[in-house]
Amino acid sequence: MNEEQYHLLVPRLLDEPPKFLFWNFEVALVFLGMLLFGIMAGYFLISFFAGIAAAYGIQKMMAGQSKGYGLHVLYWHMPLNAFKRTPPSCIREFVG
Repeated sequence: MNEEQYHLLVPRLLDEPPKFLFWNFEVALVFLGMLLFGIMAGYFLISFFAGIAAAYGIQKMMAGQSKGYGLHVLYWHMPLNAFKRTPPSCIREFVG
């Protein structure tokens, strides 16, 4: 790497999300999770390409959204209630 490109390693904003290689951390977790599942199942090559496709899809879905968009999607679409201070996601309307 020459000196003109050295400044590209420094984050440009202080509140930039954490990165793993060139992906955001949430996108990298999707890829690595699928890859790990494929290694345990014995289908490394298939899970590698499926992980890349899923990571690309997640990255496109999260483009232009707020920082916590991944947590919002997990809250509304996952069956377990891991958030203690919030009501269950199945209650969509509150009367009162």
